[in-house]
Amino acid sequence: MQFLGQTAHGCIGRVEGISAATVRSPRIPSRLSCYPMASASIGVVPRQHRLFVAAIDFGTTYSGYAFSSKDDWEKEPLKIFFNNWNAGNLLSRKASTTLLLKPDKSLSSFGYDAETKYADMIEDKENFEDYYYFHCFKMLLHNNKKLRRDTEIKDATGKPLKAMHVFSQSIKFLRQKLFESLEEKFTDIQKDDIHYVLTVPAIWDDNAKQFMREAAVKAGILEKQLSLALEPETASIYCQQLQQTRQTDEGGASFLDVAETGTRFMVVDLGGGTTDITFQERCIDGKLREIHRPMGGPWGGRNINEAFFAFIEEIFKKDVLDEFKKIYMDDYLHMERQFETKKRAFTSESGVVKMTFPLSLIELAKNIWKTDSVDEIIKNSKYAGKVKTETQKLHIPKDIFISLFLPTVDKIIAHIQKIVEDNSVSFDYILLVGGFAECNIVQKRFDDTFNDKKVIIPEEAGLAVLKGAVLYGHMPQIIATRVARHTYGIESYPKFVDGKHPVSKRVVIDGVARCKDVFFKYVTIGQEITPGYKLSQDFQVLKLENNTLECTIFASWEKNPKFITDESCFKLGTLTVPLPQQRSSELLKIEETMVFGETDHELHFFVRDKINNRTYDGDFFNLLDK
Repeated sequence: MQFLGQTAHGCIGRVEGISAATVRSPRIPSRLSCYPMASASIGVVPRQHRLFVAAIDFGTTYSGYAFSSKDDWEKEPLKIFFNNWNAGNLLSRKASTTLLLKPDKSLSSFGYDAETKYADMIEDKENFEDYYYFHCFKMLLHNNKKLRRDTEIKDATGKPLKAMHVFSQSIKFLRQKLFESLEEKFTDIQKDDIHYVLTVPAIWDDNAKQFMREAAVKAGILEKQLSLALEPETASIYCQQLQQTRQTDEGGASFLDVAETGTRFMVVDLGGGTTDITFQERCIDGKLREIHRPMGGPWGGRNINEAFFAFIEEIFKKDVLDEFKKIYMDDYLHMERQFETKKRAFTSESGVVKMTFPLSLIELAKNIWKTDSVDEIIKNSKYAGKVKTETQKLHIPKDIFISLFLPTVDKIIAHIQKIVEDNSVSFDYILLVGGFAECNIVQKRFDDTFNDKKVIIPEEAGLAVLKGAVLYGHMPQIIATRVARHTYGIESYPKFVDGKHPVSKRVVIDGVARCKDVFFKYVTIGQEITPGYKLSQDFQVLKLENNTLECTIFASWEKNPKFITDESCFKLGTLTVPLPQQRSSELLKIEETMVFGETDHELHFFVRDKINNRTYDGDFFNLLDK
């Protein structure tokens, strides 16, 4: 379908000089209207229409849920309920992000139960290869430009399965457990009494956010009862309320009291798979203003675990570790959990780290190396004379243990320093949140590097995102403004100007030379946007016999892209909008409206038939079928 902007010279029609197949709905913008969407009253307004808010934090390494009632939130905001998961000899507020599916692809178990059951199946030589086992699979969505609804993911044995099914089954399990927990505490609760908040990294692309939304809907959460929340934002909301464990003043006031209007702070969410960084400013009435678009990268606590097993591989060699994991999965999981405990307990004041190694690993290594001594194996590694053994314990010197952390921590620190240097972002506080933020090595590096800032680490930093997500569900209007992640625009066909436009872009439309592929900008990357900010553009539809109108939106990492074919530009998505079935003989005038600044998706879309004054609601951008 062809549709064009209304101009002083009338409507532009036929395109000459190029085939019909190459024409992408030529358009010439005429009137661009910008205005804020009708919003709630000033101040932090609670969500009124649900009795409960339930949050699901779907993490790379660990996942969990929490909830609170509207009544409790109004009286005591931090009265938030959690589940306790059984992790062997320990109880945890989160479960391992591990999914086990039966051969028919239905749910078998999730979390620590999935780990234990799969390990037992391997040890008992049951038909474990017919099952589907997924562990720490969330990183599939990070910076995945090729992510689609039918994207596949391989399980532990290499069997492919639709990633959408894997994610939706995981969320479904958490949703069901969550509802059971609510039923235990509140009688007569109904499913439509709950508003769900699902957390996602702020640095994720829009296609990953849409993927998670669709997975949640497929898991049984109704669209109207679901919000996505950005992880560092929810952590920041939590920190506004929390009584700090590392006080910034002698009176023991909360950050909400300490931070005056205008106070700026950097939120660093250190999770299992990613580091999510946002910069915010405290506004009037306790609202938060984003002052820089989210940044970050694939650095988290999981990298330390990988470094540990690389260290073990350096000593025993890869074939030993591979065989150990294959045959003695239960012992492998026990060793991983033991390392997790040592990792969390280790401080800069700690000495030699002593880890008990499974006898199965020791015997397997001696058998493959054809030796009776583990010490002989160590002597053949670069750790000879440094790492020692005593019975079943491996003694790891402090400097070697610290070296497992430093590459990841240094990348995080360097990334933050570059952001500050390149963008001249000023701030007063650093809020460290996320499970990896509980690590003493991380805390010390931040204190040493940013000694001119006040570093605040909330109690139970690993639960800050989850608790904050519950609070956000009660008061979504707490975010005053956000910063545009990209430059957004459409394709335009202005008049061709010799010397300004390249000859290769010249086309003739109704006898007028025009330049194709011009990027017509709506919003600039880094631009501050109030949630609900709207921009509208008038167009006319030429082919009235068509029943739908397709519009392609483009985005760019540059502030001022020239053409949609620039290297920095990419197709964000295509909107397919139904046109009115009954029309007059005159040209159909429509008004396209984009709504920016929403949390879950930066753009919403709807059109208005200006002749009949009918509004047609468009869906979210389809980012998964490009």
